[in-house]
Amino acid sequence: MRGNGYQKVNCKVKLIVALCIFLPFALHSEDLANVLRDAYKFYPDIEKSKTELKISEKDVTISKTDFLPTVDFSASQGRKVTKTNPDTSRVNDNTLNPSTFDIDLSQPLGYTKAINLKQSKNKLDIARLSFYSTIQDVLFKASKAYYTVLKDHFLLDVSKRNEENLTTKLQATEKRFEFRDVTKTDVFQAKARLAEAVSKRIEAENNLEISVSDFKSVVGREPNINWFDNSDDTQVVASNPKDWSKFGKMPSIPPSLDDSIQTGLKKNPDYRKLLIQLTNSKLDIKKNNLNFAPEFSVSGSVGKSLDSSRTVERTDSFSVTGKLTVPLFNKGHNILNLEKSKDSALTIIKSIETKKLDLTFQIKSAWKKIESSKSSIESLEISVDSNVMAVEGVTKEASVGTRTTLEILDAQKDLTNAESNLVNAQFQLIVSSFELLKLCGILNFEYLGI
Repeated sequence: MRGNGYQKVNCKVKLIVALCIFLPFALHSEDLANVLRDAYKFYPDIEKSKTELKISEKDVTISKTDFLPTVDFSASQGRKVTKTNPDTSRVNDNTLNPSTFDIDLSQPLGYTKAINLKQSKNKLDIARLSFYSTIQDVLFKASKAYYTVLKDHFLLDVSKRNEENLTTKLQATEKRFEFRDVTKTDVFQAKARLAEAVSKRIEAENNLEISVSDFKSVVGREPNINWFDNSDDTQVVASNPKDWSKFGKMPSIPPSLDDSIQTGLKKNPDYRKLLIQLTNSKLDIKKNNLNFAPEFSVSGSVGKSLDSSRTVERTDSFSVTGKLTVPLFNKGHNILNLEKSKDSALTIIKSIETKKLDLTFQIKSAWKKIESSKSSIESLEISVDSNVMAVEGVTKEASVGTRTTLEILDAQKDLTNAESNLVNAQFQLIVSSFELLKLCGILNFEYLGI
């Protein structure tokens, strides 16, 4: 039987939805900020992306050092024995210990090194955007895993309360059957609905276990949420509704769909990476054009040789050489490489066009989900209140014989469905909001105020 007590419980459900949207997180249990921080520290892709960023920074340093000359030092020491016959010097053999010391300096001159430096700087920017994209992915996974756990706790509580209510109704139906107020069919209908409720409760428990497992794989630990009253295992909704305020504070999103699209095209890291890749492809074209141009280099050397012959004790040498290389024929590789770089730039241009279309569509889709969820929540709140009144009314009418047991069970089922749909709509609203922030490229600790 559902009376004023049940109405109070369902009023609390409505209050919970308001708390979900407007109240901040509780202080003494799990909140989203802690979840996101722990996920950032735990998830392996973060460290992987940091390492890739360091590699790109070293590549820039290497490109800068390419402007410096190459200096080599070489030394040799040997022993030379010669014999002559006849020996006019009256010495039958001649023994020398020749030694050489050389320092060579080489400095290639050309625009290729400047292009390589620009490309390495662009690749560093791409690595930074990849790191930023990885952070967004991890924060979105962590927030979704957190809210999924909360949602499944909601649904499990709804399932448990439905099972308890149907158990009470079955017991009442069986007593009425003893007094011949109802038929055996009514008892079987009540049993069937209870069996279905048990099945739904088991399914909800399994879903919660799955969501907790997913949470652990992203955050690296168990969720730490106080779902029950400290004194016993009374259900949260009935005993401690303030705990549900941890369902979350709605993140701030762009004010309109057009603002969301403009923000996404400006800040989405994956889209920005493609733009930088296009710049690098254009630099590749310039670099391959240089394969048709002469290349100039300057080299110098300083050398010393000792005891190179019987008549020369020491020789010093100095040289400066300018070298001009004109490419004439290299198997056609320069032409093929130029065509290849142009084709590569064209594919990136098409990828940018595709990404722009996909990103715009995804932002529109997320925005529509948010608007739809808000409308659904308003309707479902009315549906929950109406179904509470319907259950009450049908139950009273059944007591005077104007309603059947099946109608009571149907009213109870409609109420449970409305409550579950309300929970799912609230979950969809929050997750879609975080998805929109990710697509716009603004899902980060700073924007969330963490």
